[in-house]
Amino acid sequence: MKGTPTLRGRLLGLELRQAREAAGVTVADFAARVQWTLEQVEQLERGVSDSWPSDLAVYRPVCGTRWDRLTDAAQQADQPEMWCQWGDATRTALDVLGRTAERIDLFAPLGIHPALEHLDPERCTAYVLEDAVVDHNKVKVRVIPHSAGAYPGVEHHPMTYFRMPDSPAVVLYAYLHAAQFTQETPHLMYAYKLFDQLDEFVVAVGDP
Repeated sequence: MKGTPTLRGRLLGLELRQAREAAGVTVADFAARVQWTLEQVEQLERGVSDSWPSDLAVYRPVCGTRWDRLTDAAQQADQPEMWCQWGDATRTALDVLGRTAERIDLFAPLGIHPALEHLDPERCTAYVLEDAVVDHNKVKVRVIPHSAGAYPGVEHHPMTYFRMPDSPAVVLYAYLHAAQFTQETPHLMYAYKLFDQLDEFVVAVGDP
């Protein structure tokens, strides 16, 4: 197994690990049962697969009632974009990204979305307008001063940029009724350029 995981792949791998653990099977026992190496099992459960539909098949004995849903998920696991309504699926995705990302940047000119308030402040920086109300004890803050005038990002929807250690970054757009996660190249390029420009003139405030 080679390659890098998509967000969908990471979430599917997490579910496979949970299914295996719920069945009371260790990584070593499962690897022996399906004649895989430990590394192959661990990589798949981290979201790395050359062929999700075929790799998924070895997990069928431990998946139980999850099987049909996981089969559908495997068909889409290589897709670079995911939409989901606010709820358990979004919380799980944010938890996975929050634990895995090397750095998290938020372009949140009017304030931080409630779903993002519990990210690790050691790795998370929010870029906000000068008058935005933000809890400085929960996140590093970079203020966009009014004196900057027309600032980079004015044409962008608020976004969160998760820089991943082992795959392309993930961009989150938090809409009113749904969350859009994407690893599509144009979105990643826009996000990279935006935060690079913002870093040129923002003011650091209240690092925890």
